Amino acid sequence: MENQNVTTPDPITNQQRVLVRNTVTGFEQSIAGMFGLLTAGPLGALASWGAIRGLQGKWAPWAILGIPAAPVLIIVQAFAIMAISPDTYQVPSSSGTNTEQVRYYGN
Repeated sequence: MENQNVTTPDPITNQQRVLVRNTVTGFEQSIAGMFGLLTAGPLGALASWGAIRGLQGKWAPWAILGIPAAPVLIIVQAFAIMAISPDTYQVPSSSGTNTEQVRYYGN
């Protein structure tokens, strides 16, 4: 993690104080995104990338949020794929000249 140190005046003691802000590096964001992609697919990659940024590079809260989020994201993506995929397919007929529409019900 990168520390961005800036001094700021302390209004009570009239001294300079160091203000420390933690930010996440691009490398850490890409690692988090890869973990998200491997565990929860494309939505997991986006969520993981954004979460590590929002949590300022803290990996423990990132993992605690990601463990329950991964199965939910997988289910959401599975339903989205099922919703947009066609349920009828063109297959050649038994005579070989025309095609028939066959409805696919899974299993």
